Amino acid sequence: MIKISDMIVKDDIEKLKKESQYALLKEQNIQAFLKQNHLDPSVMDDYWVEFLDYNDDFHVCQSCQSLNQCPKDTIGMQKILKYYDGEIVLELQSCPFGKEMEKKRKLLDHFVMSNVSEDLMLTDLSSLKIVENAAKLSANHQNALGHILKYSQTPTSQGLFLHGPMGSGKTTLLAGLMNSLAKKDKQIGFIHFPTYLIDLKASFSSGDNEYAMDKLLKVDYLLLDELGEENITAWSRDEILLTILSYRLLNHLPTFFTSMYGYNELKKVYTLKKGDEIRANTIISKLKALSIEIMLD
Repeated sequence: MIKISDMIVKDDIEKLKKESQYALLKEQNIQAFLKQNHLDPSVMDDYWVEFLDYNDDFHVCQSCQSLNQCPKDTIGMQKILKYYDGEIVLELQSCPFGKEMEKKRKLLDHFVMSNVSEDLMLTDLSSLKIVENAAKLSANHQNALGHILKYSQTPTSQGLFLHGPMGSGKTTLLAGLMNSLAKKDKQIGFIHFPTYLIDLKASFSSGDNEYAMDKLLKVDYLLLDELGEENITAWSRDEILLTILSYRLLNHLPTFFTSMYGYNELKKVYTLKKGDEIRANTIISKLKALSIEIMLD
């Protein structure tokens, strides 16, 4: 025997369902889906839960301003209604913010070896203010920018050596160039050289292979940032830096540098004691072979 209480509950659910469907049919996104797929509103009887779930998720995404504000467990994803062979299904796909996050992640994957911030690796050359205001730059900065923009279009085996005082924009400019090369599906090494040496030395005792030189030697494009600012020893100069320069020169691998010092000043920096002039000269000669020296104000 059917209980009266069960009938009341069933009637309440049916009433709630009809009211919900009526409200859903007023939603523009629901109307657009039905029209696009030439569906009669009656299909909502069989797919009420899917329509309801989709609409709730739709309105959550409509008010979202960034991934940081996303209240969902599936951050960066949104629910989408799809119509396949007479069936309506609910699928997950990346929202606009999620797509941007995926795009950045794919780009960062091209930086196979780095010890700098993601923000620096994501420097977009075309959006830099220094590029937008190129006409107002000094002659030296215009020269540097010209070389960088030309290289981004037609890469060669010879890199660039940007030197100048702190704040002159040398790292940012070359970060933008590395970013543009990564977008061409090239493998990039972006190394803050003083920090790398510290980490490399520490890895000898820890056994950490993250800082092994093999990737750094063979990567398509390598940027060594702040050359000459490291704690210079015979080991860092002869066994590390000279090895990197020699290998990349021998194998015609483009290498880029930033430094506070020009070639001539750097020669003095790498002369640790009397008699070291030969080693220092070797370093500079390889730098000259690998790169074009450009001074920034």
